[in-house]
This record gives sequence, C-alpha cells and structure tokens, in this order.
Amino acid sequence: MRLPFLLATAFLTTFLLAGMASAETASSIAADPHFSLLFHNGKVEVYSLVLRPQERSYDLYDHNFLLVTLQDSELVMWPEGASDIPSFHLVAGGTNFFYSGRAQGLRNTTSSTYRGVLVEFLDPGVTPYSYQWRTGQWDFGYTSVGSPGNPKGRFSSELPLGEANLIGAQLLPGDPLPRVDATGPALLVPVTDIDLKAGDGETIRRSSGEVLWLGVGPKSPYLNAGSQPTRLVLIEFRPDNGASSPSK
Repeated sequence: MRLPFLLATAFLTTFLLAGMASAETASSIAADPHFSLLFHNGKVEVYSLVLRPQERSYDLYDHNFLLVTLQDSELVMWPEGASDIPSFHLVAGGTNFFYSGRAQGLRNTTSSTYRGVLVEFLDPGVTPYSYQWRTGQWDFGYTSVGSPGNPKGRFSSELPLGEANLIGAQLLPGDPLPRVDATGPALLVPVTDIDLKAGDGETIRRSSGEVLWLGVGPKSPYLNAGSQPTRLVLIEFRPDNGASSPSK
C-alpha cells in the first residue's frame, strides 16, 4: 500500500510545481537583470541574455522575438500557463521564434552558463505566419533555421518571416555574407567571432554575440576574411523609404 501513496505524492508535487510556475508574476526585459540592451532602432531591440547555472527568467514580451543561441546548451522553456519542466537541446547558431502576448519562461538547469542574443521585432509583420505552399493555405510556418551537418563545412538556411528574412549560415574563409535581398537593412548576429572585409578595403570585426546593423548591401559583398569557418545569423528587413549606409 506504500507505493500508491508515494506515486500520489509525486503527482501532487509535480502538479503544485506546475501551478506555481503558471501563477508566477512575469517581469519585463527592462527589469530583468539577465538581459542587457545591445542595440535598438526603429525596427528592433536587441538584448544579450546570460543565464548562469540554475538561474531563470520569466518575462512578458510586448513584441514577437527571436532567440539566437551562441553555444550548445540545454534550456527549459515554457509559455505562461504551462509546466516549467520540458528541457530542450539548443545548438550554437540555432534560433527559436516566439510570439508576443503571453509570458515566456527560460531556465538553465545545467552547470554551464547560457549565452544568447534576443531580438525583439517592433513590426508585428515579422512573423512566420505566411502562405504555406505545401498546404496551399495561410498558416504558421517553421520557427527556426537548421544547423550545419558538417561542423567545418559551408552551410546556409533561409526562413521567411513576413517583413523580414532569417538566414543561418556558416562561412568558409573567403565566402561572401549570404545576403538574399541586399536592398534593405539587416542585423548581423555573430555566433562565433567574425572578421569581414569588403572589396573596397573596409574591414569589420565582431566577437560572438556582438551584433552589427548593416544598411543596404555594399557594391562589393562582405567576405569572411578569417582563416576559420565562422557561424552567423542574419536578419534582413524589407527596404526602407530611404537607404542607410552600413554601420561599423
């Protein structure tokens, strides 16, 4: 008779923990010490996210957002009203798209610090909700880009996001930055350290997670000037009324 009692106790404990998670009061990114503002303009607000072992965040997001993971990690992710138990394996350079409107929780249960970059889109038109040619209907599409099968090989994966275009890529030395539409601005998120060079002699260096806002594409494309493969995430936006120059 002891076993049913233990099972019932375990079930009740899990239920109470889930209830506590759903009843937790959400904060905001601005008040959450795990986030640091990296960059903002009329299109995005970009934050660095650092979760040390056993730390968690639970915030209400006013805009759709993208989480870019900078190293292989395990992270518990749960939306408002759900249990804070499911754990997900996240790969370096992987992306996860989330919708605004309800709180989202993140918890690091590992012994290593989690590092990521969170991009909030100020335009609600940045969304994977689009016409799905496979089904012939408007519906929610994929929310993440793929990852390279070869850790040292060339890789590029594209995901349409309505008013934006998401590209995950790994460049070999000499490879160009994978602009699909260089007529509009773009946000570059280096997953690894990156060294870019344009044909006119311009050079740009960024460390992992140090974002870069790019205007319309230069006459000569940026090339990977490093000696090693480099991993990045690029978010292209539809052209503005006025063209802007690349920022350094």
